[in-house]
Formats: sequence, C-alpha cells, structure tokens
Amino acid sequence: MTAFRRQVDEYHPLIPGYTGYIPLRFYRVGTSFGNDSVWCVNTFRDITDRNNDQEAELRHTAATAPQLPPISTNEEMLNILDDYNCKHHPNVMGPVETKRSLLEPPIPGWGGFVPRSRVTEFGHGVRYHVMAENCYRDFKNLSRSKEDSAGKDPTKEVPVTKDSRQQRFYRPEGMMPKYTGHIPHERSGLGRTFGNICRSCSVCKHTDVNYGAYLSKKRKMEKGQEHIKEHKETLIA
Repeated sequence: MTAFRRQVDEYHPLIPGYTGYIPLRFYRVGTSFGNDSVWCVNTFRDITDRNNDQEAELRHTAATAPQLPPISTNEEMLNILDDYNCKHHPNVMGPVETKRSLLEPPIPGWGGFVPRSRVTEFGHGVRYHVMAENCYRDFKNLSRSKEDSAGKDPTKEVPVTKDSRQQRFYRPEGMMPKYTGHIPHERSGLGRTFGNICRSCSVCKHTDVNYGAYLSKKRKMEKGQEHIKEHKETLIA
C-alpha cells in the first residue's frame, strides 16, 4: 500500500483549517491561507528540485573526472596514520620529548601532591617553586639510594652525613630566640620556657635525618614490639 500524496497548486490548495508545518511560511502576512500555502509549497518544491539537480550534476562530474595518480602507497599512509595516532591519541601520555622531568617544579597554582613535602623540612621558609624542586630532588635521591641498597644487607643502616642533617628545620637544640612561627604538637604548652617547649617537641627532640625517617623507625619498632608480644602470648598459651 503506497502513501497518498496530494498535489498542491493553484487548483488544489491546502485544506482550510490545516495547522501543520508549511515550509517558508514564517513572516508572510497580508494574503489568504490558500494563496500563501500554494506559494510556499511551490517555492519549496522549486528549491528542492534545484538542489537535487546540482547534487546529481556534482556526482556525474566526480564519476566521470579522471582519477589523480597517488603520491604514496596505502602502506605508507597507514604507517603515517599509526604514528600520528600513537603520538596524539588522548589516552596516550604523549611523546617522550613532551614529558616534564621529575626535577622540574609543577606549574604555578598546582595544588596537588608533592612528595617529601610534609615529612621533611624542605617546605619551610621558602617559595613554593623552591620547595617543590627540593622535595622532588630529595625524592629522586631517596629512590636511587633504595635501588643501590637493594642488593646490600638490609640490617645495616646508611650513615647520616653532616650535609644531610642540614636539611632539618626543627633541630634538637630548639628554635631560635624570638621565633614566632608554628611549633608542631605544642599548642597548649604552659608553665615552660620557649626553649624547653622547643626542645621537648616531637619534631625537634629526635636525632634522625628528618621527621619522616623518625616516624618510620618508630613504627618499625612498634611493629617489632607487637610481634614479640604476640609471640610471648602464644608461648604462654
């Protein structure tokens, strides 16, 4: 069953009361519905036929025109497209030359994670740019020292040099007189002098390279004591 298509012309205008879509009838006023609908439909039909003729002519020209000789083979084009996809695909980090080095500080305003910034004293009294560079350099040196000591005896501790102790900001001798900055873990110190408060602070009284190394050693000792306690309990049981 074919759909019935009614021809619209001067002798067969649209049915009176039709409220559907009429092409090109947006701002036409001052005429009757029959004349206006006939003009719009005929104009739309002429434009459609003209566009169809132009499209058919373009297809005929493209089909009959002589083909240009290829500059390169299909294999070369596929290799070029594969290389471009590997370099510029959104899921790829990018080529090696565009990656930032580890020692290069982050972009100004970046508030993400910076290794060694909260467990060491590199971030005190310096700009963010300098702090990030120092932290990344210390993190790289720490990773390299771990790789070098992987084949050595793990029970032997690496000796701490004098230069490495200069990294500390909170020292066992306490803070300088008239220091008005922050003293960690000592918010309610009463009845003691400034020097005693600083020297008894948990971040000052240890003798390790930095507070992070002190915490790691402390946690290892606590775990060892827990294992010894559990072993004793099992023996008693």
